[in-house]
Order: sequence, then C-alpha cells, then structure tokens
Amino acid sequence: MNGHRACVAAGHPRTAEAGAEVLRAGGNAVDAAIAAVAISFIAEPVLTGAGGGGFMLIREPDGRATLLDGFARMPRMHANRPAGARDTLDFCAVPVDFGDTVQTFYVGRASVAVPNLMRMLFDAHRSHGRMPIRDVLAPAMQAARDGVRLNALQASFIRLLTPILTREDECRRLHAPEGRPPSPGEPFRNPDLASTLEILALDGVDEMYRGDIARAVVASVSPGGLLTMRDMETATRLRREPVSSELAGGALLTNPPPSAGGVLIAFSLMLLERLLAHPSAGKHGLPWRILLAETMRAASLVRARVTRPPEAGADIPADILDESSLKRWLNSCLQHLEISGISKGAIEPSDRHGSTTHISVLDREGRAVSVTTSNGEGSGIVVPGTGLHLNNMLGEEDINPGGFHRLPAGATLPSMMAPSIFVRDGRPAMILGSGGSNRLRGAIMQALHQHVSLDLPVAEAVAAPRIHLENGVLDCEPGALGERGTALAEALGWQVRPWREPSVYFGGVHAIAVDANGGVQAGGDPRRGGAVAWA
Repeated sequence: MNGHRACVAAGHPRTAEAGAEVLRAGGNAVDAAIAAVAISFIAEPVLTGAGGGGFMLIREPDGRATLLDGFARMPRMHANRPAGARDTLDFCAVPVDFGDTVQTFYVGRASVAVPNLMRMLFDAHRSHGRMPIRDVLAPAMQAARDGVRLNALQASFIRLLTPILTREDECRRLHAPEGRPPSPGEPFRNPDLASTLEILALDGVDEMYRGDIARAVVASVSPGGLLTMRDMETATRLRREPVSSELAGGALLTNPPPSAGGVLIAFSLMLLERLLAHPSAGKHGLPWRILLAETMRAASLVRARVTRPPEAGADIPADILDESSLKRWLNSCLQHLEISGISKGAIEPSDRHGSTTHISVLDREGRAVSVTTSNGEGSGIVVPGTGLHLNNMLGEEDINPGGFHRLPAGATLPSMMAPSIFVRDGRPAMILGSGGSNRLRGAIMQALHQHVSLDLPVAEAVAAPRIHLENGVLDCEPGALGERGTALAEALGWQVRPWREPSVYFGGVHAIAVDANGGVQAGGDPRRGGAVAWA
C-alpha cells in the first residue's frame, strides 16, 4: 500500500490538521493519532481531556493488530470504606437542561476514576511511534497557549454543561474566564495544560502517575474522593487482542471485553447479515434499517442477559459471536418479525450528550489507527496549575451497570467505545469509530454497512440518515425510514419518533476507507463538526 494518500478524519478541523501535520513531517499513523488526540483537548474541550480515558486500535502494515486499553479504572480505596462512609463522598447530582428534557449527571471528587489516557498515549508512542514525542505534542502545546477559536458546536457543548463546568473555581476559570460561557469565535485556551504536556514530553509520563503532577491530581480530589497515589502508581498498561469477526467478505477488528460496544457491534452486524440473507425476512420486504433496528433490540437483550454482576466485573463474553448463538438469535428475531408486536427489550439509560470523540488515521505505509477518547461530562475538578480537567466516569450511569461505586477495585469500567478497523483482502478497507454513548454502536454499524455492503462513498455513508432503537422507541433522522418504513416499524410495535434534522444525538462517525485499487476516501461526521485533513 506504499504511496497512497495518507489522511486523518476527526471531530474538528484543527484536530484533523494536527494529525496530518505530523504525517507530513515524517511521523506514522500512531504519531499522528497522538498529536490529534492531544490537540482535541483544546479543540473539543468538553468531549475529551487529558484527565479521561480511551482506547486505541492499531493495525500494522503486516496485519498485526493491537488494542491498547487506556480507559478509566475503579479506584481501590472504595473497597475498604466502612459502611456509611459514602455519606462523606463529594458526589453530586447536577441537572442539565437539554431544552426538551432535563438529564441528571453525577460529578464531584468521588466521580473521578483513574485517568489512564495519557499513559496509553505514551505507551503507544513508545512501542509504535516514530517521531520524538515532543514534536508529536508540539501542535497541542502551541494550541493550548494560543487558543483555538470555538466553533458553534463546541461553544454549545460548553454552554450546555455550564452547571458542571462552573461548580468549582478552577473549572470556572478555564471554561468561563469572562464569567460566562464563551461564544462561537472566541478562543479556548489552556496554558497550564501546555506546560503539563511539555513536562511530560521532557520527563516522561511517569511524572503524571508517580511524580508531582500525580500528587496534585490526588490532592485535588481530597477530601471526598476515592483516588489515591496507589491508584495512580499502579501499572495499568493493558494490551488486548482485538475481537475479529467475519462479515461482508472481510473481518471487523474492534474493542474486546470487558468493553461491551465492540462485541455488540459485531453481533448486530453478523445478525443483520443473516437476516438480510434469510428468505423469511425477505418475504416481508422489510427495509434494511427495520432489520437493523431488530438487531439493535437483540443486542440490548444480549447486553442485559449476559453482563455479569458488578462484583465480578462487567463483561460481554465473546461466545455470543459463535454460530450457534447467532442462529438462536436469528430465529428469535424472525419470530418477532412474524408477529404484530414485539417486546420492549432491555432498558438502557440514555445519555443524550455523549461526551466522546473519535479519530481515524491512515499513513502511506498502510498503518491504520482508530482511537476513541472521552472525559465523560467532566467532574468539574480541574487540578490547579496543570490544566487537567478530571473525568466523571464513576458518575456515568451507563458504565456503572450495578450502581455507583460498586465495581471491583482496579476494574476497567465497561465502556461502549468501539474503535474499529474493517479488513478486506489484507488491507484496512475502513477505519472508523464514533462518539455518542449508546448510539455510537448504531452509528458505527450504519456507516459500515452503507459503505461496505451498499457501496456508498464513505462521506455519504457517514452523513446518511440514522436510526436508534432504545426502550421500544425508534428515533429516526429525516429520510431514514419514509412512510412505508414508518408504517412497518409501528406495525412491529415500536414507537417511531421522527427528528426534524440530523443531530449529535445519533453519534459522530469519522471514517477512512481504502478501495481495492488503493484509492483513499474519508468523511468526518457533520453532526459533530467532523473534518478530514490529507497528507
């Protein structure tokens, strides 16, 4: 694949351009991904952050693939807390007004999980990078000092989360320096983060996990938090074998357990493939999106039935992808499609905001990187002098399935994030991922199916209308179903809820595709300000 165009697809033009700049300077896809993630802390400041977590999927030109787990972990202190000690925790419910609904998020010092993102980035660079780390981080350091002008979308995210971002003085100074949320066109700056990145580039990432920065992080969540120096110091460099599932004439590489999203995406796509090929489904003339919605319902049931209790750690066993399991679920779906109504399925909490962002990278050698990161909504705790806004992963209902503060000490929280690479004919045919909480699964599935199986150009596949089924309600962007599809969905027992326009609610897929001749195309999701930069 040497000689094809290299590119970056991401959630902001500056994010994509930072990665492309590193590619042009001689860096590889891993260098570019790290550069793009680092500048996203400034360009997409409430979707991700250096105090959060994420996952990076790397596929080398020779076909070797590795999943780096840098997601948040459960602190150990909670395991030894006496009964009633929860009353002393700084763990606050903050209502956020979305206009059509009010949703409650949980923030404060006891919402902070062990932040592993920076450890993962430095681990990726040490094992796969090419350029000096200081050069890789240079665009982010410059942007943090000079600022990135907020576009309307990013400014709206800050405005939306103002109740969280203005609870504490340090966080207020960072996100509302003029005493109000910034307006579009105003710069977002974080000079303290620039200094932190420079220290890490010079002294190594251990400074954040064992040195003065680590001590400042722990002090900022005391009293009332759970994080300790032992949590920061404990080595958590986790590498996993990606889940590999055969479908559409290729293989989907994605995030394995204990994260749920990758396995559920693979399950849904493999089930959809079987539904589309089955004559019983064909005789009803059901549109593919109706069949996709049925696989979403099945995936919700799978998640509810096989997730282990929190004491054992949330896990989605990979054997749900076995042929016998798929056959059982195919028969179950066909039975539902044969009757006039269907059950509501599993109840899943709905995070309408989805504070996550994604970056896809391809270099000229054919190395592919898919990386998804998140800071939750942020805890409202900014570590003084560092620019680090710490995550609120312990306050996210969806990734604490058995209740807050109940996961085992040191456990990886069961994220839905699913950075993915679809491989066909020995090449990375599509690199993609998405933000969007529960909706990211459907967003990835729909973009992948429309490009790989329906042959839509990747930018069209990313921008095409989407659906999302949850709790028996089928949310639909304009043009997703049409009159006939809506009638069929209602006949199947779903409540169809049409949206007036495409929305960030339906995720943000940023994708790159390579065709059989080595031609490269890419698309950034317009729902979340997506952009593409070429190198």
